[in-house]
Amino acid sequence: MTVDLAIVIAIFVFVLTGIVLGFIFGGRKEKERTEELQRAASARGWKMETVSENGYRIHRFSGMTDGVSWYAESAKHAAGGNRRDRRRHIARWHGAWSPGINAPVAIMGVPKGKEEIGKPVLAGEGFIAQLAQKAAGLAFDKAIDVYFGRAAGQEVDAGAMRRVEAKLPGFIVMAANTEEGARVLSQGLEQALLNASNDRNSVLGQEDRPWVLLRPKAISLARMELYRDINELDGFVRAGVALTRAFKFGRPTA
Repeated sequence: MTVDLAIVIAIFVFVLTGIVLGFIFGGRKEKERTEELQRAASARGWKMETVSENGYRIHRFSGMTDGVSWYAESAKHAAGGNRRDRRRHIARWHGAWSPGINAPVAIMGVPKGKEEIGKPVLAGEGFIAQLAQKAAGLAFDKAIDVYFGRAAGQEVDAGAMRRVEAKLPGFIVMAANTEEGARVLSQGLEQALLNASNDRNSVLGQEDRPWVLLRPKAISLARMELYRDINELDGFVRAGVALTRAFKFGRPTA
């Protein structure tokens, strides 16, 4: 064996050993984090399980808070899933609560000052504008599926939604029925979102605020980022439960 070959082999063994050790220590760290989440969830009276679905490793929590039954997910892309989904992290919260609507309302959280984004496309006319609007609708529909999960996405035809005018810094409101969307905003939702957006202690008051999805039998929040710890999940729970109080005709569905 030549000296050069011995050096190459030594480098290969060194790199391979580093990769193996990285997997071992990374696995231990993830196991410790999962166990800590389980302890913290149990201390709050919540349940937690870890499952693998559609290429994601999901920490799924469930509980009851102030009369609202809910479940939440912290989903991290795992090996074997869709290549385009790599590095995708998602945090979701679904509350079993009817906001008193018949059609979905989607509220996109955006940095304050960015609420007018997309208006020129939506307001345009002509063939090119129609193509752009169709493409935007398909993209929005895909985003709903990703943010809130396939089950929720199947209940929503996001491409058919239209914008609802609202004085809400940090939010863009879309509704399948714009008159119904305007009604729930005026009956308390707009004020609740405005208050939350000005509350630094609320997840809806942060620049990376989650999206909100209202369906006839559920209220959901979602953000493209994992729950960093149990306190962040608790923030989603509190924000979601607080929104249930904003609906004049709201009621639990579970």
